[in-house]
Amino acid sequence: LWRVGIEDPETGGALAILGVSDEAVVTSGNYQRYFEEDGEKYWHIIDPETAAPARSGLSSVTIVGTEGLYCDALSTALFVMGLGEAADFWREYQDFEAVFIEDDGDVFLTPGLKERFTLAEGYQTREVTVLE
Repeated sequence: LWRVGIEDPETGGALAILGVSDEAVVTSGNYQRYFEEDGEKYWHIIDPETAAPARSGLSSVTIVGTEGLYCDALSTALFVMGLGEAADFWREYQDFEAVFIEDDGDVFLTPGLKERFTLAEGYQTREVTVLE
């Protein structure tokens, strides 16, 4: 069993720990590759409809699954979709698990991660919602 950390997009600290075994874990977020200009933050995940940074209300999407390339594609696509559409996508396919962190810090995860997800020290009061 591997313990994989999920970074808090706001502080850079470890927000949570996931227990995984024989699975890929991939995260896409707006807090690693970005620049600021005139008080506006621009990141590398682009919304194909606007050709601008995807402003979906999410700051991080972590995907857990059996195929790394699939997880990589999903983390970016679901980030662009936003939580509502991404949750609907998961409900339809259910061939991966996910952790979504919204811009305001709210955390949502799919049920398959419920027993494998632990908030890190200093984050135990953060509310976590399990999607249905």
